[in-house]
Amino acid sequence: MKALKVRIFTLLLTITCAATGLAQDRVVMKNGDVITGNVSLIDGEDVLIEPSYADEFALDLDEVASIELGEAFEVELADDTKADAAMLTLNSAGEQVLIIDGVERPVSLLDIAEAKEPEEYFDWGAEVDWNTTINSGNTDSQNTLIFAQGKVKFGDHRHFSDLTFRREEVDGVRTKKQDLFNYFYNWMMNDPWYSGLSLTWERDPIRDLKHRYTAGLLLGRDIFDDATKFLTVFAGVGYSDEEIGGVGESGAVAFWNLRYEHALWDGVDFFHRQNFTQQFYGLDNLILKTNTGFHFDIVADLYANFSYRYDYETEPAAGASKDDSTLQFGIGYSF
Repeated sequence: MKALKVRIFTLLLTITCAATGLAQDRVVMKNGDVITGNVSLIDGEDVLIEPSYADEFALDLDEVASIELGEAFEVELADDTKADAAMLTLNSAGEQVLIIDGVERPVSLLDIAEAKEPEEYFDWGAEVDWNTTINSGNTDSQNTLIFAQGKVKFGDHRHFSDLTFRREEVDGVRTKKQDLFNYFYNWMMNDPWYSGLSLTWERDPIRDLKHRYTAGLLLGRDIFDDATKFLTVFAGVGYSDEEIGGVGESGAVAFWNLRYEHALWDGVDFFHRQNFTQQFYGLDNLILKTNTGFHFDIVADLYANFSYRYDYETEPAAGASKDDSTLQFGIGYSF
């Protein structure tokens, strides 16, 4: 019943805002400046707003006199009061108020621990990176790396996947041929905590890895998830089957994964992904994979990328190196 009231209240607020022509959020500074645009987050220290004439930027909440939002936000106050649909606006007397379930409540902006836009039920995104280097002369070589990743969200259900193809050739001899696929499913059972599953497939015949399949259950937590940064970590246990150096083995594994994305400046994004897998069979191989780099916007959805990949195994196939690193420059496109 309460959830129904919240939905009805949210709908009424939306209709009211549309009827009154309040198309944008409005922030009034203590010095008298007025900024209109789209407010995405109030976190107790800053207000993130994106006006029509510029990219999103932060305002010091101490310097803000009042805020009028054009839609209901998810709000948490310093006294732990929480609301899934609350309207931050001004009353007829010009006082800052928060309207929760139709009840008007005076509020200080500094009492707002966090206010953010309601998450969309469905969301998706994808990126494709192309990195290649060709050298000719005393040594003819070609190095190509294609990396694609995507994410889809349906309510409390998230899906992440990525696919990597790495190829190297020196004087006509193939020196690298790695294919890697990862898939992760998350169910946000108690935000920011989630459970889910992990599936991985890899092959690298140059290193005598014919195949490696891993499936497992995981438990994780989002550390950050806002307009500028995303950090999540999870750990789990599972089962792996592989054939390496002509020997087939399988057994239990444990894994730990970190995913971090941060919009550092306008047009510059940092990312880091890290995965540890401990095998509890055979030679108890410990596997580490990392991918760290930057994206630099070029135009629209096209960007330049710089990345450093590092793979390490304590027990590789006989004759294969324990570590493998790749430094890449290329271009990418986001959807």
